Amino acid sequence: MPPVAQPPKPSPRWLCVFELDDSAGQRRVPGKPNVRVEHKAIKPGPDLEAWLDKTKASKRPELVRVLDDLMPKDQQHGGRLKPYKYPRDKDLLDKALKALREKLRCQGFTVDGVTDMYSLYVIELDDTHLAKKPEGYRGYVYVGQTELSPEERAHKHELGPQYPWKKQPKHSRPAHNHFRRPALELLPPKFRKKLLCRSAALRAERDLRLYFESKGYKVEGGKDLLKTE
Repeated sequence: MPPVAQPPKPSPRWLCVFELDDSAGQRRVPGKPNVRVEHKAIKPGPDLEAWLDKTKASKRPELVRVLDDLMPKDQQHGGRLKPYKYPRDKDLLDKALKALREKLRCQGFTVDGVTDMYSLYVIELDDTHLAKKPEGYRGYVYVGQTELSPEERAHKHELGPQYPWKKQPKHSRPAHNHFRRPALELLPPKFRKKLLCRSAALRAERDLRLYFESKGYKVEGGKDLLKTE
């Protein structure tokens, strides 16, 4: 009878952050470097520094240094004293990597070469189908956030399923069915700045919805965070 194959022994994995030189691409925010976020089977500290010196000389010259201050603290999951076990903790590890990348993007770092920034936009909608308009009614709008230009994202809503999507269509049904025009001039100045990460964009989108509702508008969109609060 052949021997039963044993499952692989879990090995430790640490969350590591490395600064990259500018050959990695454009920085999103001046003064905030390009960084790479990875999990490594090398313990942070002298072992990781030795690995970095070796790999810089042979395989990855774009690596500059280990950014210990951006990595989990010693007692945190993924930190020096509390590594994940791979492959047992693969799902947890993937989730932690995603969260760390988002956190660093929100701080202005350019993470793993992703240079996307987010903008808010407003679309004026046709309100002729609304049976009743409350006292103080100002209009009917859709609010959203996007990595594209606001004009291009509005155009996608306008065309809906007729837009040449590469994958599954992603448009709002109310924004498509009642589309009138992009109304970017309605954006208050505080909502016109670029946003560094998706979580910040979702918070701003929620706040924009609440702003328009406070002014007497019927609003579509901006509900993602409202559903969880």
